[in-house]
Amino acid sequence: MTAPDPRSVGPFTIHRVLGEGGMGRVYLGRTRDGREAAVKVVRAALADDPEFRARFRQEVAAASRVHGAYTAALLGADPDAPSPWMATEYVPAPSLRDAIGEHGPMPAEPVRRLGIGLADALAAIHAAGVVHRDLKPGNVLLAHDGPKVIDFGIARAADATTLTRTGAVIGTPGFIAPEVLTHERAGPASDVFALGGVLLYAATGRAPFGEGEAAVLLFRAVNVEPDLTGVPAPIASVVRACLDRDPTRRPTPAQIRDALGGDRDRPTSGWLPARLEPTPPLPVARRRLSPVLAIGAVAAVIALVGGLVLALRTGSDDPSTPPTTFPTGLSIPTTAVALPTGVTIPTLAPATTVAPADVTTSPTATGFSTPSNNIACYVTPNSARCDIAESTWDPTTIPARPATCQQVWGDSLSVAGADRPTFVCHGDTVFGSGPVLDYGRSLRVGDVTCTSRTSGVECKVGSSGHGFSMSKGAYQFF
Repeated sequence: MTAPDPRSVGPFTIHRVLGEGGMGRVYLGRTRDGREAAVKVVRAALADDPEFRARFRQEVAAASRVHGAYTAALLGADPDAPSPWMATEYVPAPSLRDAIGEHGPMPAEPVRRLGIGLADALAAIHAAGVVHRDLKPGNVLLAHDGPKVIDFGIARAADATTLTRTGAVIGTPGFIAPEVLTHERAGPASDVFALGGVLLYAATGRAPFGEGEAAVLLFRAVNVEPDLTGVPAPIASVVRACLDRDPTRRPTPAQIRDALGGDRDRPTSGWLPARLEPTPPLPVARRRLSPVLAIGAVAAVIALVGGLVLALRTGSDDPSTPPTTFPTGLSIPTTAVALPTGVTIPTLAPATTVAPADVTTSPTATGFSTPSNNIACYVTPNSARCDIAESTWDPTTIPARPATCQQVWGDSLSVAGADRPTFVCHGDTVFGSGPVLDYGRSLRVGDVTCTSRTSGVECKVGSSGHGFSMSKGAYQFF
């Protein structure tokens, strides 16, 4: 670091430079409690440009809506600071570009699972109404638990007015879709084109249109077919479909995921070959998001998300009112669904209860999220609800679901008062953006206590002893 580099940005103490680009510098920042983040600070020349500030403000708003298992979460931002900044989850892993440059192409199986993870990431990005616009090997990190898509620095809301200057091309030559180059509007299909290029690069070590000057690569993208030599057969058909010049013929992220194996093969720990496997990071406690990212909490039941990544929605000002907007095209039941006749919930061994290190008591209904960023809960004096971005639990540890709860936005269950948990179907999701409940700590509201652990979350009604636990591996009633 040099003298002009900041020593602190917002709540983050700056430790070193991670990288530099046209927008500014990216630093490794750390809060007093050890939370790490990649902190992007905008260049002074750009900060003085009202048009750029408008675009950066839009970027922050867009990034705050993107939440998925394979995207780097936005932790905080201040677009109105003298030097605007934004902080995202720090992922201690190499980029796909660097990994391929050092170790060569990836084997077919990791490439297939990479494709599933990236398709999941694009599904989450597009569900938030965002187009990434610069998906490339340098913006994909190979984390130990799956790929992470980073850098929404030039992403924009799909429904927003274009703020870039006339004639400007946003993206990386070789991965930019033809329709962007012919001055048509970039959309989700443009990201799919880039995904095809990323998978080709992972499998062969080559960019889809070779090497050369930017103008040459842009010409080839519009006029020359990509070279798929060396792409394994099971993956080649998907790559070819993604790189179709006609955006209307490209598959959707969901279709890509299904073609590559679907949810059963989502990348998790151990998905990478040993030579690419980074050292797994230790859990790092994280606190609440910046106020500009606050999202209202909602109703009081437990929701387990089935088959879709977790979406964060803006809630009502009244925390007792659930959200009413759902993904386009989903048919969602609006009332609770009882267990069909003859369907019973298997008895499971009670979850192990560990005394929490610290208990915070709230006099009012309160939402929280966990440091892992994939579970969020909302707790009232006599009931609790949690959502999790996971759909591949061990079938031997999951109670039977009502048939009508299959393939809806939320497979849900509720616990209240002295009652054992029961299933209902929910068409919304809950994600409390306010305080992150650190591992080993608990939140008590009335007679309900929820504890955050590295393995997941446990909620329990004290008077009855009934409750539930959930994790990436399983969930249980007790």
